Amino acid sequence: MQIPPTALKVTLASPRPAGLDWQVGQLLQATVVKPAPPGEGTLVRVGGLELALKLPQTPAEGSRLTLQVVRAGAQPVLALVERGGAALPTAAADASARPAPGTALPGAASWLSSLLPAQGGQTALLSALWSLQQQPARLAELPAGVRDAVEQLFRQLPSADQATRPEGLRQAVQASGLFHEAGLAAVAAGSAAGPAANLKSALLSLATRLRALPGSPPAGLAGARPVDTPPPRPGASPSPQPRMDTPMALLGREALLETLRSRAESALARLALHQWSSAESSDSGLPRWLMELPLRSGNGIDLVHLLLEREPDQPEAEEQGTWRAEFALDLPELGPVRVRIAVTGDQVRTRLWAENEATVGRIRAELPRLMKSLENRRLEVKDLGCHAGIPPAPAEARPQRPLLDDHA
Repeated sequence: MQIPPTALKVTLASPRPAGLDWQVGQLLQATVVKPAPPGEGTLVRVGGLELALKLPQTPAEGSRLTLQVVRAGAQPVLALVERGGAALPTAAADASARPAPGTALPGAASWLSSLLPAQGGQTALLSALWSLQQQPARLAELPAGVRDAVEQLFRQLPSADQATRPEGLRQAVQASGLFHEAGLAAVAAGSAAGPAANLKSALLSLATRLRALPGSPPAGLAGARPVDTPPPRPGASPSPQPRMDTPMALLGREALLETLRSRAESALARLALHQWSSAESSDSGLPRWLMELPLRSGNGIDLVHLLLEREPDQPEAEEQGTWRAEFALDLPELGPVRVRIAVTGDQVRTRLWAENEATVGRIRAELPRLMKSLENRRLEVKDLGCHAGIPPAPAEARPQRPLLDDHA
């Protein structure tokens, strides 16, 4: 792992304690015992250890720091991830997918087994965000840090209009959170001044503030982890997910905070599984990204489940390689809709499926305009149509492997 820039780098000012067994990527929670000027030995407590750290800033006594292990060994190097409950621009990897302070990094199976029961559709959290934006009085009840994180997360969501433009869609994909760690790596390597804001960093900021709240969590609102939202798997296709309702009037302040906490944790776990799915799919050497894009509109937040992949080249084929895009969404006025697009050179093939018969008619009426729009972009339309129901499995679909290969 690369060394972080000076603004984030943390090293030991005291000799390395015997038996210290930090792992690269591990997150550490530290409490400041005795502050010192930048670059000198600030005394902190990490678990049962007291260490002197060279920090890039002078923290307040009693403040809490989140540090990530960048390099282990005889001379550990840490990165300052969070200071005093405020996330820095380069928030680190999902804490829900990392071991607790002082424990070793688990294997992939253990990591996945902790994410699978925790994951849930993002629509549960998105509905809560929308409800809070429509009820400023309820939003004002939240602690200041949580309220700021909620508002920041909402502001970061791209709009539906933005996603209809090429550059806007590119930005929405980059901000999906799927490439969060790649942005951190670019910063660490010095090739970027700072990672762009993305969904994962905003979710981490919200979850960290909610985890830091004192007291035992009360029962939140049911439905935080919808059982009908299967986890993303390597080789899986996108699935439409409808909006949810969050009746804020039924929740007291503490129950509201617990509902936000559980839904933020579920969304983080699901995002991490999408990252794992994409990483597992890269075994073939061909890019394949499965992600979820939340899009704001005038009356709610909708979720687009998007797949982008490069198909294998055919032996002795004269045509250029094929890129395939597949997405699914469930809009209140249309119902579930699935789209498959394949582009080979300047040739494009597009098929749509809708479960609502009225929606099928509406889409078919717009197909001539869609064909003209594609042709105006100098694309040769080889296939275009809309069907009722759901699409068949691709003839040469990549096999869906289980996330965990468990045998009882």
